[in-house]
Amino acid sequence: MGIHRYARRTIRLALAGGLGMALTAAATPTQAVTPVSRALSAQAGSEVSGTGPYDTELAALARLWQRQADAWAHGNGMAYAATYTTDADFVNVTGDHLRTRNEIGTKFQRYLGNQLKNSRIHTLEEKIHLLSPSTAFIIRKGCVFFGSERTCHPNTLSWNTSIAVKQSGQWLIRSFHNTLVRH
Repeated sequence: MGIHRYARRTIRLALAGGLGMALTAAATPTQAVTPVSRALSAQAGSEVSGTGPYDTELAALARLWQRQADAWAHGNGMAYAATYTTDADFVNVTGDHLRTRNEIGTKFQRYLGNQLKNSRIHTLEEKIHLLSPSTAFIIRKGCVFFGSERTCHPNTLSWNTSIAVKQSGQWLIRSFHNTLVRH
């Protein structure tokens, strides 16, 4: 594959990633990163387990992430987009700015049917800060697995931040921004 074709493919993949990963078949990792469990946390002073006031909200936010992961794994861009508000903003690592749930769904359906076919998202680390009963700030480190992959490669890791809002009793992502991890 010529260098120009390789560069175009890399850029397309970087634009495509829900986590914005610049993944290529030719990428050779220097060291693999083994996934670790997700951890939820609330703002300082709140309880994370047991019967604390934030437990219900943290569990609901975990289900929101699971809905995203399931939709992605099934190649369903519209179901993935349904986890965002109608007026959502989504910015990936290359600065591509998707505006609205409809645009996110349309683009992700294309991505999941092409560059990201047979892939799934994976979280390595996560912190959820409940800013109010209806607003959460989420910081997440993750990657995209293809096929039977079970480890993240250093050149596919990203950090993303999300603002989640509770609307009509349901948590949705209002804003998402992603950047690759520098190594």
